Parts: sequence; structure tokens; C-alpha cells
Amino acid sequence: MGKEIIWTNYATVELNEAFLDLLEQSESIEITTRVMGEVVESVEILKTHPEIYKLDKLRKNNKGTIRAFEKHSYRISYQVEKDTVYIIRIRYAGKEPLEY
Repeated sequence: MGKEIIWTNYATVELNEAFLDLLEQSESIEITTRVMGEVVESVEILKTHPEIYKLDKLRKNNKGTIRAFEKHSYRISYQVEKDTVYIIRIRYAGKEPLEY
């Protein structure tokens, strides 16, 4: 069955902002919906393979539970717990990298 995926409020807000930014740039609801849909779907692999991606190098004091990957130039950071994977951050990878 795998782990449960939970999007934090912060990540959900960032996803909505990314949607609006991409919509403004592309001027296409179809492209924006497809790209954001693929970003959201990309986290599904974490249910069964949460350690598939490398540790998040931008996370300060990472104790080995925070990992990150990129999909369509969006960087998704997530935290692996015993039964749950928390999506904690989504950010356009073209922006200046920020430690958090």
C-alpha cells in the first residue's frame, strides 16, 4: 500500500502560486493544467519509494529526512516519516536557490 502523501499548507499555497505564475507566462490554461498536474502526479512514486531522490542540499540542519527532486523545472522538497511523506515545499527551480 505504501506511505500516505500529505501536502502541507505552505506547499499547497506555493503550488497555487506556481500555477498562477505559469498561467501568466504561458497564457494557456491547457498547458498550465497539464504541467501542474504532472508535478502533482510526480509525488505518487514517493508512496512506495520515498528514498528514491537525494537529500535536500538546501535544507539547513537536514537530519536525513528531507529530500528533493525536480519536475518540469519545479523543485519539490519533502519529508519522509514512518508512515507519511509530507510535501513541504515547491519552488520554481529557475529562481535564486534559497536555504530554508
